[in-house]
Amino acid sequence: MTLLGHLRDLVNLTGPSGQEEDVARFLVQKLEGLADEVRVDALGNVIAHRKGMRGGRSLVLSAHMDEIGFIVRRIDGDGYLRFEKLGGHDDRILLAQRVWVRGARGRLLGVIGCKSAHLSAGDRERVVKHTEMYIDIGARNADEVRAMGVAIGDPVGYVGELAEVGLNSGRYIAHGLDDRAGCALQLHLLEELRGVELAGDLYVVFSVQEEVGLRGARTAGQGIQADVALAIDMTAADDTPDTGTRHLRLGEGPGIKIMDNSLLAHPAIRRALLRAAERAGVTTQPEILTGIGTDAGALHQAGAGAPTGALSVANRYTHSPIEMLDIRDLEGAYAVLKRFVLDLPETELSFI
Repeated sequence: MTLLGHLRDLVNLTGPSGQEEDVARFLVQKLEGLADEVRVDALGNVIAHRKGMRGGRSLVLSAHMDEIGFIVRRIDGDGYLRFEKLGGHDDRILLAQRVWVRGARGRLLGVIGCKSAHLSAGDRERVVKHTEMYIDIGARNADEVRAMGVAIGDPVGYVGELAEVGLNSGRYIAHGLDDRAGCALQLHLLEELRGVELAGDLYVVFSVQEEVGLRGARTAGQGIQADVALAIDMTAADDTPDTGTRHLRLGEGPGIKIMDNSLLAHPAIRRALLRAAERAGVTTQPEILTGIGTDAGALHQAGAGAPTGALSVANRYTHSPIEMLDIRDLEGAYAVLKRFVLDLPETELSFI
């Protein structure tokens, strides 16, 4: 399957932090025959292990399965669902969004209700807090909610399939591109490495609970303790008129992480990614963004530590239902990733 096809399938799934089961099931099925071992650990991480030649360097790659979302916190007597946020949301964009509520009877369509413009003249100048909002699934009372199979603790995610904006723009929007795009890259890599002999063990982690504190990567990294680690994630593009900084632009290549709030990238890994990009003929962008973190922040501290970096894909409108990427950045990231993996045996990893 194509890289874009994998991404389309992955963003159609609902898997907020801590409730990634549908994504995990999908990946376990897709990974059949692509690794020597595929397992789901105690926390829910999906880990695919390709065995390499004895004595070679081991590498762990990680992209997170979870998306920002919500959880049902309370069911009102009149059938409305109150909710809590999972991950970093902006309350300004929540009103009037369509959502999936994943209950015992499957996914149900709902909306985050908003007061009619005819009734809300006094509310238009303030940001409504999520604690005042509710989800409407069409139920008339709490009994109808329960009959629909919805209970407290059920996950809620945005609605939205992958779609290209404009005409032949190569730019696609969906919820959950962060980080189903990274998952698609890893899945595609394992497909293309099928039958290729590796110099060392390769562990490909599809992690849980990244959006609430890198929790899945922390446990996976401690269990694997590889020689080298690399996270694949999205990063915030700032090339729109309301930002004015133009640090990371869509369509100008994948980002090579220098630092973020969770990681100071190892200089040897940065050099190796730049060399891989040069060999693959891919233009890259340097990334310094202190407002985010990735699985690399947990992986580099596993055991005695490991040289760690991150490969990023720029993403407009991060943590919204309309996240946007450029397919050229995604394809460029794949080319760099594959070259990095294949070149690892000859990579110089010393700090000085």
